[in-house]
Amino acid sequence: MAAMGPLGGDSYALRCVSDLPPPFRPVFGFRYFNSLQSECFPACYLSDVNMVVSAPTGSGKTALFELCILRLLSRFLTPDWRFSLVKGTLKTIYIAPMKALVQEKMRDWTAKLGTLGINCLEMTGDSEFYNKKAIHDSDLILTTPEKFDSMSRNGIRDGGLGFFSDIALVLIDEVHLLNDPRGASLEAVVSRIKMLSRLGHMRSSPLANVRFIAVSATISNAEDIAEWLLAPPEGLKRFGEEMRPVKLTTKVLGYAAAKNDFLFERAAKFHFW
Repeated sequence: MAAMGPLGGDSYALRCVSDLPPPFRPVFGFRYFNSLQSECFPACYLSDVNMVVSAPTGSGKTALFELCILRLLSRFLTPDWRFSLVKGTLKTIYIAPMKALVQEKMRDWTAKLGTLGINCLEMTGDSEFYNKKAIHDSDLILTTPEKFDSMSRNGIRDGGLGFFSDIALVLIDEVHLLNDPRGASLEAVVSRIKMLSRLGHMRSSPLANVRFIAVSATISNAEDIAEWLLAPPEGLKRFGEEMRPVKLTTKVLGYAAAKNDFLFERAAKFHFW
C-alpha cells in the first residue's frame, strides 16, 4: 500500500502491523503504520543500528520506540512464534526529561506490554518504592536523567549496578535536552553507559552491544548527536513539517511601530488576543 505525504511529497510504502510476528501485533491498535513509521520500520525493527530521529510533535515517534523494544524482545521468540520471556535478562531504559512524560509512558506501556509479561518500573523522584530486586527483575525502566544519574553514581559506591550488564536498549526522548542546562545529567548517563559497555568483563553481556535510540521534535545538530551515539547514516532520520498530522499555518502580522514598550505590549495584545 502506498500513500502520499500530507503536502503531496514523495510516496511511502506503508508497512502493515501484520508484518510483525503474531505475539507483537496487539501492541498496536491500528492496521497500518503511518508514513514516518513505515520509513523507519526497517531500521527500527529489522536491524540493531543506533538511531537519531528528528520529527514534528504528533508524528508518531512513540511507535518507533515500541518497534525497537519489540526488536529486542524478538530474541525471546521461538521458531513457531511463541513468546517465551526470561524476565530481567534484557533491559530497556527509557529516559525522558519530565516526570509527567515518564508517568504517561509508564501507564501506556504497562497496558500495551503487560500482556507479554513485560515488567515496567518507574524510577523518578515520586517513586521511591523500589529495591535492588525490583530493578533486577524489571524489563523496562522508565526514568529521568537526573534520577538515573544519581542512582547510577550511588550504585557505583554501594555495588548496586549489577543490572547494568543487562541493559540492551536505551531510549532517549526529547534528546534536544542536551542543549539545555539540565543536559549535563543526560550526557553523563549516556557516557557512563557507553564507558561501561566497553569494559572487558562486559563482552559477553547485552551491554556490550547496547543500542541507543534518540528522538526529538527539534534537533538542530542531529548529525553531531548521531556521531556521538555512533548511529550510521541509515540510522539518522530527519522529517519536516509535512509529517505533522495537522498542518500548521504561519501568518506574519504587521502593525505600526510603537513609541515605547508599554505601547508595544498593548499593540501586541490587540493583535494576538
